[in-house]
Amino acid sequence: MAQKTVLITGAAGGIGQAVVKCFADDKNFQKLVLIDQPNKREYLDVFIASLPTSIKRERFLNYCFDLTDLNANQWFRSLIIVCNKIDILINVAGIAPQIMTPLIKTDLDAVHKIMAVNFWGTAKLCQSVLPFMQANGYGRIVNVASISAFMADPGNMIYSASKAAVVQLTRALAKEAPFNKNGPPHDIAVNAVAPGIVDTDMAKQLSEKMVAGYKLATPFGRLGKPEEIAEVIYWLATSAPQFLTGEVIRVDGGFLA
Repeated sequence: MAQKTVLITGAAGGIGQAVVKCFADDKNFQKLVLIDQPNKREYLDVFIASLPTSIKRERFLNYCFDLTDLNANQWFRSLIIVCNKIDILINVAGIAPQIMTPLIKTDLDAVHKIMAVNFWGTAKLCQSVLPFMQANGYGRIVNVASISAFMADPGNMIYSASKAAVVQLTRALAKEAPFNKNGPPHDIAVNAVAPGIVDTDMAKQLSEKMVAGYKLATPFGRLGKPEEIAEVIYWLATSAPQFLTGEVIRVDGGFLA
């Protein structure tokens, strides 16, 4: 199998770290390009240092910049040129409101960054990476949405809307990405994963009542583990059949079943 390069955003977070571990354990990936916010640089460095010594550190390229920056597209393209190619893009980066409020009490300017990171950051990465994938005739993109995209979530409307936008981006891109006017379709598949509540720092922002209610509504009576989300992402990126594209896989412990 040819050596591949994977780009992972939100790499310092709970799900992001679990995804990085999956790809780091796969020796078919010669480069792991990790992206997170500038204030996460120390977290990223500490995490990489904590990995087993059998994993070569030179495989990692770490970048910390704001996905919502106006110059982000220029950053992305420069980064991809340095890497030579990106075979797989994993968009994990995402933020949620620290306080859930009904729309009439929501400061829309204050929550603007939620849409900027969750949707526009994801869209910008896809837009920057896709031409390189099409030039190589191969690519896999996995976006992280949320079950909030599929349910009425009072007090969490902006977050839900941002993740619903990621779902539609995924579906539309799955149809656009393989198009090749000069020959057969490119081997590019685009899918998403929609986690439920996962045991990460983001979940700690939720009320105890909300977390308890979620546990009661799932057959296993617990939150998801970052590793469980990462395993599905890794499978979609490396082993899923080509014909599986435009799909959003819920990993929510049966919450929406």
